[in-house]
Amino acid sequence: MILLAVAVGQPAMIAGETEDGPMEAVRIALGVEETLMAANLREYQKLILRRDETAARLASLHEALDAAVGDSKSAESGRLDLLIDQVVRVAGERDGLFASERTLLDRISDRSKRIQLLMRRVTEFEGREKEYVEKGALTGTWDLILMPVDQRGSAKLTQDGAIVTGTYELAGGWSGSLQGTLVNRKVFLVRTDSKLGRMMEFEGYLSRDDQRIRGTWLNYEISGAEGGAGQWTAERREVED
Repeated sequence: MILLAVAVGQPAMIAGETEDGPMEAVRIALGVEETLMAANLREYQKLILRRDETAARLASLHEALDAAVGDSKSAESGRLDLLIDQVVRVAGERDGLFASERTLLDRISDRSKRIQLLMRRVTEFEGREKEYVEKGALTGTWDLILMPVDQRGSAKLTQDGAIVTGTYELAGGWSGSLQGTLVNRKVFLVRTDSKLGRMMEFEGYLSRDDQRIRGTWLNYEISGAEGGAGQWTAERREVED
């Protein structure tokens, strides 16, 4: 059975979906943005310290320059020119810090907007997930196809929260019960046949419009009539029997 599970691999995915689902992708993006925001804020704190330090140096140089302007000895010794050069250089550093600060603040502002947008999307996804669980997205009648044997039939399912129960009928006179779960659009069902008992499990993913399931099945009995493993699809029947 372990070897069969490896051979079967992951359930077939619906186009545009990932195993973790769109909500998980948004959560990951949100986590990345929050990490980058924390780094930006640390960088901004460092800029504040450098800005204050530069402002203090510039104020000290201005005081020294003001004192040197009326001192003839400072002019003769070249101290006045030296102070002027230092004031110009430190003022340039200050202007550079202001430019860096503006760029960083713009980045923080943009990142804050992205975080707010992603947080709203997470909230929307959570609301949708709660809604489809509460309304019972799997409740109804489904037309089944088991490949590669092309065995067809139907299942009547009832969903209560994450728990799914139901019955099935397959071509060849097979019938029985189904029991499993629906979590983050991942479907897991165990088939218990009325004649053979617990014999098969289904895994798959529910489409975003709640109309299709696609995935893989695994037969516990390798010698079973359906074979050892394969794929399956389910289409919601619009008109209930």
